[in-house]
Amino acid sequence: MKYLKTLFKRPLVRLAFVALGLSSAWAYMAISGPSSEIVQAAEKRLAQGQLVAQAANVAGLSETAPVVIELFTSQGCSSCPPADALLTELADQPGIIALSYHVDYWDYIGWKDPFSSPEATQRQRDYGSSMSLRYVYTPQLVIDGRKELVGSRRGDVLLGIEEAAKAGKAVSLSITGNTLSEPTVNFNKELPLGGSATLWVAVFDEQHETEIQRGENKGLFMVNKHVVRGFERVGEWNGIDVSLSFSFASLGLSPKDGYALLLQDGTGGAILGAVLHESNPS
Repeated sequence: MKYLKTLFKRPLVRLAFVALGLSSAWAYMAISGPSSEIVQAAEKRLAQGQLVAQAANVAGLSETAPVVIELFTSQGCSSCPPADALLTELADQPGIIALSYHVDYWDYIGWKDPFSSPEATQRQRDYGSSMSLRYVYTPQLVIDGRKELVGSRRGDVLLGIEEAAKAGKAVSLSITGNTLSEPTVNFNKELPLGGSATLWVAVFDEQHETEIQRGENKGLFMVNKHVVRGFERVGEWNGIDVSLSFSFASLGLSPKDGYALLLQDGTGGAILGAVLHESNPS
C-alpha cells in the first residue's frame, strides 16, 4: 500500500489512469487515506455540528469563518454519487458553504446533466490553471480555493475542512439592505497586503431530485444539493471601502433559493472571505 501511494504521486502515473479511462476518484479509492482514529474523531465532531467551530477554537480564532467547499460533478459520472451525497450532508452543517457545480464535459456520454453549464466547467478550469494542475476531473472538490482533492474521499474532505477552518479568513462579510434584489455587502477588515480582490456571487437551487434514465448512472435516483445555476463577477473590492452594493437584475440572476458571496484572489485563487444567504434556511 505504501508503494502504491508513492507511485501515484508521480504525475505521469496519475495521467496514465486518466488515459486508460479510469477516473482519478477510482484510483484514489485504491489508496488508503488518513488513519481511522483521526477520521472517527472528525466524524464525531461532524455529528455534533462542530466540525468547523471546534477547529477554529483549537486554532485560537476569535470568530469562526465559513469554509467554502466547491464540488465539480456530473450526473453522468459514475464516480460522482458518493461525492454528491457527502456534499448534501455537509451543506446542512454550520460553518460550511457547500456549492455544487455541474460540468458539461460528461454530457456526451449517454446522459445530459440538466444542470450542467459551460460556466461551471470554466470555474473548474480556472482552479486547474491557478493550481497548475495537469487536468481536471470529477468528482473534484476545492476547499477555500486553496486545496483540491477527490470529493468522494470522505476522511480527506473532513480533515481538509478542519484544516481550512483553522486558517480562518482575512475578511469577514455580511449582507444588508434588500438581500434578494439589491444587497449591500459589508467588509470587516482590510486586505492584509493591500491591493484588491474579486467579489463573486453564486446563485443556487436548494435541491434537485433526478431519476437518471441513461448513461453510467442509469437507474439511480440522485439528490443534488446547492446546485449552482449562475456564477457572476460582482466587481472588484479595493480592500479598504466598508461596503459594496450591486443589483441581481443587472447581473441577470434571480436568487430564488439562495446565494453565496465569495471574495477571492482573482478567478481561481484563495477565498479571502465568504457569506451565505438562504431564502428559506432550515
